[in-house]
Amino acid sequence: MSARCASAALLLSALLSLPVMAGERQWTVLASGDDDHTHERWQVSATRLHALPTFDPARAEPPLSVHQATAAALAHARQRYPSDDFVVSEVSLQRFTADAAAHAEDAARGWVYLVSLDYNAKGWTQMVPVLLDGSIVLSDTEEP
Repeated sequence: MSARCASAALLLSALLSLPVMAGERQWTVLASGDDDHTHERWQVSATRLHALPTFDPARAEPPLSVHQATAAALAHARQRYPSDDFVVSEVSLQRFTADAAAHAEDAARGWVYLVSLDYNAKGWTQMVPVLLDGSIVLSDTEEP
């Protein structure tokens, strides 16, 4: 094979290995709304999912502690709403890739802390999804 063909084959291979962002699978971590309408959705792309650490609760502690997840959620909320005071009201660790049973590695990566923060004198609550790498999942209405 000529050097020119080898370069073209290498470039084609690299391009084909890139994820197709528009058609890439999205995993829903959280959604708000009612049965008829979803108002807001928090999603993780397949590319982002594959970069997360694996976790099996039957074998080990999570790679991110409750304290670390809570700190990340509070930092995120305070950055977005600096004038509000936040109180952690609930933290849960849940798998969001429940339908990935056929893909065990996806299921082992698809865990999220849902951190509920009460704030404001009106008693409002905000849920902040924190992945096991410490990153925040933004909703489709939030800007990065």
